Amino acid sequence: MRTPGPHAAAACMLTTALATALLLGGCAPMARQSGDGGAQPSRIAAENARQATVSTRWGPLGPADRALLVQVRQAALWEIPVGREAARRASRPATRRDLAEIARRHERLDELDRGVAAQLDVPLPDRPTAEQLSWMSEIGGKSGTDYDKTAVARLRMAQGLLYQRIAAVRASTRNTLVRRFAKQCETFVHTHMTLLEGTGFVTGDTLPDPPAVTEAPEPGGANQPRPPAPAATSVIGG
Repeated sequence: MRTPGPHAAAACMLTTALATALLLGGCAPMARQSGDGGAQPSRIAAENARQATVSTRWGPLGPADRALLVQVRQAALWEIPVGREAARRASRPATRRDLAEIARRHERLDELDRGVAAQLDVPLPDRPTAEQLSWMSEIGGKSGTDYDKTAVARLRMAQGLLYQRIAAVRASTRNTLVRRFAKQCETFVHTHMTLLEGTGFVTGDTLPDPPAVTEAPEPGGANQPRPPAPAATSVIGG
């Protein structure tokens, strides 16, 4: 084999140096991206864990199932003290009576929640959220009828949203223990909403927004009411 001349050797060394520089240069930006602004592996792992479905003796336990246990607990952490305070401070007897009953019922619901969470190894919070603390402060800063109105408005809005989440989990969970718990929650929260409505302070602006729908029929005219629909058995035949 012929030995390369000095020019060829120099060209070969230059080519090798360029190739090495390109290789290292191509890797460097990736390393910087990972360190500067790329997704952190620990954060991705944590998010994957939160979204994971795990096996239990009662069936699959999904993220919505675990979230419901946390949401019921969060509701208890602020609604129990609000209900207890309202039993003393509310201006109307109906408000004092009904909110005190909600606090008592939340204590029983919290006991059920803690039992299910322990069986499914789901951690529960020990403090209200920042938003819930702001609601408690807002309610506590009122007096007279304003106190009643504010307490009922905040509680009814929160209970309406919780009821929607309970219904969604009750309808879809594959976990039989969570399904039974969701059914119990549904009964409790339905009663809470009824108690709040019994105070006379529930108005349209204390309710959550209606669910979005895509196939609702057009409203009928007030001057031309439609005839009542026939019984389903009369139109399906058989």
